[in-house]
Amino acid sequence: MKTEKYIMKTEKYIMKRLFLCSSFADVADLLPELVGKERGTVTFIPTAALHEEYNLYVEEGRTALERLGYTVEELEITQATAEVIEQTLERNDC
Repeated sequence: MKTEKYIMKTEKYIMKRLFLCSSFADVADLLPELVGKERGTVTFIPTAALHEEYNLYVEEGRTALERLGYTVEELEITQATAEVIEQTLERNDC
């Protein structure tokens, strides 16, 4: 029965594209090719940089997204509830 609940719940989700990298500014020009020419909203998750002494690449990545014309919404997943994470990911295009 747990499996049925899980399957029913996952059916409501629409697959979105996920772009993972360690330094987005270095590969930013690849994003429009992967997600299309339309600009929209991006969920920016900087969580991996929390424990790094050097994390300037986070701001560089955010700036690169804005330079490409995307609206950036930051989501720190270690500080958000599951509900907030779900709502944010559903609300944004990428």
